Amino acid sequence: MGMAIIGEQLGALLELSPEPMIVLDRACIVVALNEAAGELFGYAPKDLIGKPVEILLPGSLLSAHLRGRDHFCAKPSRQALAASTRVCARHSSGREIPVEVTLGPQGTGDAFHLVCSLHDISKRAAVEDHLRRGNEDLSRRILAAAADARRANEHFKLVLKHAPVSIALLDRQMRYLIVSDYWLAAHDFEDRDVHGLSHYDVLSCIPEHWKEEHRRCLAGEAVHNDEDCYTTHAGQTKWLRREIIPWRTGDGKIGGVLLFGEDITARKEAELALHKSYSELEQRVADRTADLAALKDQADRANAQKSWFVAAASHDLRQPLQASLAYLSVLGRKSGSPELEELSNKARQPLKAMSDILDVLLDISDIESGHVLPRHQDFLIGEMIFRVVANAQHQASEKGLRLSYLPTDIAVRSDPKLLERVVTNFVTNAIRYTDKGLIGIDCQQSDDKVCLSITDTGIGIPPEAVGTIFEDHVQLGNPARDRRKGLGLGLSIAKRIADNLGHRISVASELGRGSSFTIKLPPAQGGCERACVAAPSAVPAAARSNPIVLLIDDDQDVADALQMLLQSYDFETYMANGPGPAMAILQAGLTPGLVLCDYRMPGSNGLEVIRNIRRHLNTDVASVLLTGDTGIQAIPSDIANCALVHKPVDVDTFFAALATLEGMAIP
Repeated sequence: MGMAIIGEQLGALLELSPEPMIVLDRACIVVALNEAAGELFGYAPKDLIGKPVEILLPGSLLSAHLRGRDHFCAKPSRQALAASTRVCARHSSGREIPVEVTLGPQGTGDAFHLVCSLHDISKRAAVEDHLRRGNEDLSRRILAAAADARRANEHFKLVLKHAPVSIALLDRQMRYLIVSDYWLAAHDFEDRDVHGLSHYDVLSCIPEHWKEEHRRCLAGEAVHNDEDCYTTHAGQTKWLRREIIPWRTGDGKIGGVLLFGEDITARKEAELALHKSYSELEQRVADRTADLAALKDQADRANAQKSWFVAAASHDLRQPLQASLAYLSVLGRKSGSPELEELSNKARQPLKAMSDILDVLLDISDIESGHVLPRHQDFLIGEMIFRVVANAQHQASEKGLRLSYLPTDIAVRSDPKLLERVVTNFVTNAIRYTDKGLIGIDCQQSDDKVCLSITDTGIGIPPEAVGTIFEDHVQLGNPARDRRKGLGLGLSIAKRIADNLGHRISVASELGRGSSFTIKLPPAQGGCERACVAAPSAVPAAARSNPIVLLIDDDQDVADALQMLLQSYDFETYMANGPGPAMAILQAGLTPGLVLCDYRMPGSNGLEVIRNIRRHLNTDVASVLLTGDTGIQAIPSDIANCALVHKPVDVDTFFAALATLEGMAIP
């Protein structure tokens, strides 16, 4: 279990390491250890995994451990606990084991582990204690009697010779006086007598900086090195922990040096292997990150190409639809035959359905590609409700429905354009599923939220269907999939946009009695300037003479169809196929009361054309910007008295937009 937690590489390293190793998590719980560690502590590995590390510490060290743990975890770094501090571990039998501990933090967060490498220095500690006691005893014996000094010296030599560590006593000429058997074995000199020989002759591979340390020690300095490496005469690289101490004669002069060395090659190789494995892991992570970045760049480029295609398709597909719908509207009005008018209206239905499908597909594409980014701001929700009602009033009136709302000066924080699309979808859905009665829009404010509700007296929703109405292509009361009743995507799109805005939608419905959709909005964070908004009227304004229309569109089919449509409603219409011809008509003396301009114009765009016309006329003439580009969702704030209509232009939508302009009336 422990190996799975820490990963295969570190697990393999634990098994290969000859040194005892334990892996802890951030809470200092044992998550893995190797067999050498189990043998050191007298436990089976399975008995330690999952246990706190405190069970391996003597009681005398617990308080210091608890004090240091939080400090170490706050800023973990690789460090060694010096043997001089006599760090001890607790054996299962209760006895204390002197150890040298190296701490190595690995990873971050939930993947943080602390690798503890231990080295049993019981023998060395015993020798050091023994040496210390021997020296103390020797000193006492020298002071007590000269006869005891010789015996103590011989005992000291015996201890050095049989010490279980690498020790060598040398004179000032660096000649061997005493060497431990362990030292001889470490250098493969078990069968060789080196006493009296020069240290530099016996070990010709000694590095130059070691010789410098010897000179410093003979001058009276003790030298300590935690880890150092050298190459043996056999070509092997060895790692040592070294200490060099000067020793003095009875008269206080330096008689030579005492060399102490501990072979830490196995531990160092394990550390180097661990470091190499982590370096390789970091490189693989870096390579994978680079691959993911390249894939993201490819996805971004594909997304950009998709956005370009969607924008182009939006414009190019809407142009012929616009011309076809306009021609059919004119045909129906001019036929004079009820049969032909009915046929014209029926022919418009599949084209209108095609336009709806195109709108929905482009909306879904924009939402799913992440191009619809909310721009939250504080605004008066009453102004938005007015626009929604004005655009839907004609559709409601055709079904004999009353569309009403109560004027309000409540301010909310949201994206006004995206929120308007959500509310428009709810209102359109309410009109579609309501045969008689009314659709009402109500806005109420509490302390921490604003509830905007759209309520109808329609067919209602069965309780078992309430959870599915926001799914794609779900339509109630349309089992035959009649496209005239929509695509079943309106509520789905509304829900996606609301989620994108961070607004919650709730539904209350009673089958056969109607439904209510509520959007919960945050109130405005600051104040908003209040505006007086008049309620739209379902009845056209008083008849007046229709304004002269200047129609600007470089697509001849669309321009001809729109001109015929306007003329069928008794609008005097002048047509220009670009900005230049439009200005020529104005310079010839025409003063239009309404400007209809396509957005995409040769060398310019419709907004600039409208600005130039207004500068020429020195008045904000009523204007309508026509566009097949769904990326354009609003008219800039510096262009007043201007409506935005997306192609293909439906007659009802077109005249609803005109009703929002100053001086315009529905014919």
